[in-house]
Amino acid sequence: MKAVAGFLSLFCVSISASAATPVSVQFTGVVQQDALPPVALDLQLPSQQAATVQLSSGFNLELTTPGNSASPDGARIRLLSSKGEVMHTARVPDAGLASVSFAYQVCAGSVTYMSPAPAVVPACRASARLTR
Repeated sequence: MKAVAGFLSLFCVSISASAATPVSVQFTGVVQQDALPPVALDLQLPSQQAATVQLSSGFNLELTTPGNSASPDGARIRLLSSKGEVMHTARVPDAGLASVSFAYQVCAGSVTYMSPAPAVVPACRASARLTR
């Protein structure tokens, strides 16, 4: 009887642990760089996966879902320069995360991260665009 109760207890723990991990994570974001038009993305990634999105500006976005070895306990969003330098890293510490909304504003090399993303990402000020 004890063996059956132990097995049943272990089985219930396994079900609840797997239920906490979503099948996929929805990444919805915008990158606004200087005077360039904003780049919007809406990407769904399976759990425990990562993807790199190359933007027309030369920047890259690295998106990682919970359970991946690079971010086991939550999602990770990294903005990389065209030279591969990390400009910003955001971590969303939620292993059961199903979606995340974010925005990056890059003005004259200065990065602002917003989450959740606003309805409209503010454009860079004219003075910031000229000081490059």
